[in-house]
Amino acid sequence: MWQFTIRGHDLSGISSVEELADATKKVGIHHLQLAMGMSFPELVDNPTKLNPGLGRFIKDELNKYDVDVAVLSCYINMIHPDLEERELLIEKFECFVKNAKEFGASMVASETGCVLPQIQYTEKNFTENAFEDMVQVIQRLVKKGEELGVMIGIEPGLNHPLHSLEKVKRLVDRVNSDYLGIVFDPTNLINSNNYLEQVGIVEQAFQMFGNKICAFHLKDFVIKDDKVLPVNVLEGVMKIKEVLKIVAAYKPYCYVVLEETKDLGIKKAIEQLVQ
Repeated sequence: MWQFTIRGHDLSGISSVEELADATKKVGIHHLQLAMGMSFPELVDNPTKLNPGLGRFIKDELNKYDVDVAVLSCYINMIHPDLEERELLIEKFECFVKNAKEFGASMVASETGCVLPQIQYTEKNFTENAFEDMVQVIQRLVKKGEELGVMIGIEPGLNHPLHSLEKVKRLVDRVNSDYLGIVFDPTNLINSNNYLEQVGIVEQAFQMFGNKICAFHLKDFVIKDDKVLPVNVLEGVMKIKEVLKIVAAYKPYCYVVLEETKDLGIKKAIEQLVQ
């Protein structure tokens, strides 16, 4: 009832698209969340390098191993305080949207960023000004997605302007488009105070904006010194089976991305999850 997916950069020692395809297949996965800037930065260190031929090459190489791009990632600081730098980042994202279909991807994903130049924790992200700034950028990106038939996947997180279920609901109400999707990672909204409520958080998210969830991140974790630390799936305290049951009920065959699960940990987790 799910389509398990991994991030390409969670596989180690990859230096070519062929190696990525082979390693993905060997751990029992057929779908990738591909962040070109993480996996093959030399190919996209300048947005002008993006072109239909590059996308088609990667798609064809992956397909030889029965692997595809489920989610194309372009993580940017979409509310960068330097407006010139912000414009360059937005244009970079739009380049990925323009070429997404050549990669075989139906969506391009990003987090929402930070009001500071370097993405970090700051309560300034939680202001109405930060939220409105973010909404304007997402409206622009979604318009580009509408023009090109590509969904824009937005991922919430505690340290970002989109830091709560309520803020996500406000966003989807403001940006009323079939081309806005939510990449939902419940662990991004979990801290040492609410981690025991994780199943309820997932259920509530699907009730509030489940029609917009286009992919689901499965990131296990442990609590240490009041901090949430990621670990391989099935090695932490996340209630995996209960969460996956909710995902299957609301979004059958949804892309479920094993995030922060590495190498052989992927194969081990998949073998247990598909039993």
